[in-house]
Amino acid sequence: MPLQKSHKDKKHLKNRHNKASLSPKHQMTGTLQEASYDTYPLIRKQVQPEASITLEMVVVLPLFISFMVFFLFLFRVLLVQENMEEALVYASRTLAISCYEETAQDQKSQAVLLAEAQLALQKGLEESDCPVDFIRGEAAGVSLLTSDLTGDDIVLRASYEIRLPCVLLGTYSFHFVQCAQSRKWIGNRTLEQMDDLDDEWVYITPYGTVYHRDRACRYLDLNIRAVSRQSLLTLRNADRKIYRPCESCGLSGNRTVYVTDYGERYHNSLSCSGLKRTIYMIKLSQTGGKKACSKCGARQQS
Repeated sequence: MPLQKSHKDKKHLKNRHNKASLSPKHQMTGTLQEASYDTYPLIRKQVQPEASITLEMVVVLPLFISFMVFFLFLFRVLLVQENMEEALVYASRTLAISCYEETAQDQKSQAVLLAEAQLALQKGLEESDCPVDFIRGEAAGVSLLTSDLTGDDIVLRASYEIRLPCVLLGTYSFHFVQCAQSRKWIGNRTLEQMDDLDDEWVYITPYGTVYHRDRACRYLDLNIRAVSRQSLLTLRNADRKIYRPCESCGLSGNRTVYVTDYGERYHNSLSCSGLKRTIYMIKLSQTGGKKACSKCGARQQS
């Protein structure tokens, strides 16, 4: 038995030596001839994976890229809507302030207000860095023709279209309409119609000691100017009075200060409460014994 096993081992080593002496091509040929196709079923189908990868590159990859572009496009749409809302609010408030001097008999026409609204909207879009490239026609493609500016309110309706950024997704566009509303700065006209001759409407401020019959009185309409601190030594207001430091902000040492034409204080900050006016419209009988303004009250009484 040991001799037979040794003989088989020698025969096996001889076969391995013969195979090793063959070229790689003959070794592969012999392997293919001896191998069973049941054991290696993919040996003659090695070209199929390459065809599958090519199919994925041609069909699946463009679809995936288009989907990602459309997904990112949705975020751009949200950004355009947010910036458009800010620009509409800015334009409506700008128009509301411009209507301050309107009266019931003398009102701006719809065409004039639309032109002012269009200019204010374009300025608002520039300041908010709105990506107008996605809008069809860019900033000029935003229409305000459906706005309502005839009443006491400014109602701006912006109509525009956003186009798809990729041609593979088609040439479709999405239509959007956004609205912003602000009330004109004209007061309550219904109160003026209900006016009694014996009890007229006047204007006061929270900390003022007089009442005003004219809403455009110089004491109510602040004209703020920036001047140097050194010029305060010789500078006088419209009533020839000197400027004293404001109790709230005038104690700091800024080189530039702010004054008004009829004020008696200079301010170091534009956000100071002394540079703001909160105006109330009340009946003359509700003034609580306040005196008439020397500018508008006495003139109206005479």
